[in-house]
Amino acid sequence: MMREWRTSKRAGAGPGWKTGRHASMEDTVQPHSNLVIPESEQGNIARVLGRLTMDTGASHVLLLDKSGQLISAQGQAGQRDVVALGALLAGAFSSSRQVAEILGERDFRSILQQGVYESLYTSLIGDQWLLVVVFDRQTHVGLVKVLARKASDELERVLERARSGGVAAKERVVNVQFRDSAASAIDALFQD
Repeated sequence: MMREWRTSKRAGAGPGWKTGRHASMEDTVQPHSNLVIPESEQGNIARVLGRLTMDTGASHVLLLDKSGQLISAQGQAGQRDVVALGALLAGAFSSSRQVAEILGERDFRSILQQGVYESLYTSLIGDQWLLVVVFDRQTHVGLVKVLARKASDELERVLERARSGGVAAKERVVNVQFRDSAASAIDALFQD
């Protein structure tokens, strides 16, 4: 079964956005995307993000599209507005790409933002998506980079399968609609 991502009112709603557990796929979804992800691929995304969260001890792991729309999130319940966080991080990433252009670089594939208590590592997946890992000072940055790279490779394959499957599904719908329309037109021509 395929379904389009939709935003739940609970997603990123502030305090208690998901009580006591990791965010589920239905809680953190992309409202304006044309991307249709089959349930099996949704499970693959959740598995990859969940493993990355556990292996890094991250407080949050977010999967975004480049516009900042939240596709999926894993992490601790808390008082973070992950939808707003995703949008701001996508903006920061976009700005860094402009900086790269000014410096004569093709682009920057990742950004590390270090704070006193928590840090963020954002990396580009393919050319369409961002993976964000929010981790504390007890986690080694090198570990986050290595595991995020591995997760990015897996997620890119999953997202590309979903995108190509979505295109194929749309083409099937268009072909069915065209055939039905053509059949109706032919029937109308040869009606008594």
